[in-house]
Amino acid sequence: MFPNLVVNDIMAITVRTFYPVAPDLMNVRSWALAPKGEEPEARHRRLNNFLEFLGPGGFATPDDVEALESAQRGYGALKFAPWNDISRGMHREVPLMDDEEQMRAFWREWKRRMEGE
Repeated sequence: MFPNLVVNDIMAITVRTFYPVAPDLMNVRSWALAPKGEEPEARHRRLNNFLEFLGPGGFATPDDVEALESAQRGYGALKFAPWNDISRGMHREVPLMDDEEQMRAFWREWKRRMEGE
């Protein structure tokens, strides 16, 4: 499950999977989960909200994809920009809302698992 599965409560309970295909290419799939027996009108609204926010032309997904593609280009040019990091809030006792601790925690766990600990 880790690190290829993300479950969010956005517009519905959503499930996304991330599978690397190459060092610079990844397949992402998304599903919106619904309660059994959901009323047709509620299902229609929920699916429209899901598509409008997380669909390929939605509010969130295009800028997420752009950010990932830009980051990938940046990593390819790391020797020219060695300052690329996720250090915002690194030395705070209590993280703030815009700190990057959640990203550091993800990569610490990824490293731990890759090293077989």
